[in-house]
Amino acid sequence: MLNKVISLVFFLILLVLAGCSEVSPYVEETSAEERTITLNLDITTRAEADNSPDNFHLWIFNGEKLLKYINSNPSWNPVNANGIDLKATLEAEIDVKDVTKIQLYLLLNTTVEGPSGLSPDEIKNLTFTLPEQPYSDDNKVPMSVMETLDITSGKWYYDVPIETKRSVAKLGLYFTKGSETASLTIDKITLGKIPDIGYLFGTPEENQMNYIQIKDLLTETKVIETSYEEGLPANDSDDFWDASVENQFTEVSHSYLLENMNGGVIHQVNVTDNTDRYYIQIEYTLNGIKSQQTIYLSKMERNQY
Repeated sequence: MLNKVISLVFFLILLVLAGCSEVSPYVEETSAEERTITLNLDITTRAEADNSPDNFHLWIFNGEKLLKYINSNPSWNPVNANGIDLKATLEAEIDVKDVTKIQLYLLLNTTVEGPSGLSPDEIKNLTFTLPEQPYSDDNKVPMSVMETLDITSGKWYYDVPIETKRSVAKLGLYFTKGSETASLTIDKITLGKIPDIGYLFGTPEENQMNYIQIKDLLTETKVIETSYEEGLPANDSDDFWDASVENQFTEVSHSYLLENMNGGVIHQVNVTDNTDRYYIQIEYTLNGIKSQQTIYLSKMERNQY
């Protein structure tokens, strides 16, 4: 009887060991599943506008391999009480087995054909043109950003702040009179040397750009009533454009510009060489006398005002 009991116990132990050997593949599968990480993306956009971005595209790559594509627009909410700046939070799970680095490409306010099939190089070479009807506000212009994230072994949750960058520049034209008794009317403003295309992610390449377009920036003549006081701070001062200074100028127009990397760091009245930098031509009437002035603009970079 004792031998039978020992044999039975030994047989049960063998069954348990056999059961354990069958469980081991499940353990391996669990380990593979734990290579999925969660990205908590806090996406912000800086602008004084109520409208939120749309046409949301987010590509997550490991080199040339697409790990995930997301095109569902998240909810955008004001960052602070005065409504300036918007933020959207998006959570994404991705499989990072054998991955040490990922690349994120975020694009807003732009329609893309066949987005889920694009390669990283095709995304970087995406271009756009300005629409016939101007963008309604700063949050409706094309925005893009590229981010690289290192994946650490044993870390499963990542907080990733992303600040979007506008793929356009913005030009504001402000005028004022030299004295209260002067009369000044802005009759026409023309913008010249406009590039034919803009890049959403990459930078403009000179041999792929044409600078032949011109555009009227003024729909009707504008009478300037404001006049400036003596003693304005230098225009390179940090406090030049405060509220007291702004009240002495009249905004005549503003427009969004494609990047034009030609030009220096300052605006110039006289340019003798044949250049492809932006210029504005202003026709105005000062104290009854019609005049014209051409100003060549500095280099225009994206996300700058």
